[in-house]
Amino acid sequence: MRATATVAMAAMAVTFPGTTAALAGGDFELGRAKSLQCVACHGERGMTPNPMFPHLAGQNAAYLEVQLEHFRTGQRYNAIMTPVAEALTREDIEDLATYFSSVGPLADAP
Repeated sequence: MRATATVAMAAMAVTFPGTTAALAGGDFELGRAKSLQCVACHGERGMTPNPMFPHLAGQNAAYLEVQLEHFRTGQRYNAIMTPVAEALTREDIEDLATYFSSVGPLADAP
């Protein structure tokens, strides 16, 4: 069921950009608090000054959820991200995806 919901959110993101922040099941304020661990690499509010790390701000919520789940489950590996994601719960991932998809210059893009 969870995979179906994630696929549905990803499909909506392609069809209706900008809608997934509202559809994401996470909590914005909890995501903001949890995002403090992300600042060192991804920058404050998800905008990194370091080109080695991707911006998270304004990214699609479903995309962020899928990527974090892949790091958490080992489907995707990165020496820095995998251990971080392994410590996250499903709720943490939803909260972070909601927060990052709702902030930054791309958050309100059509």
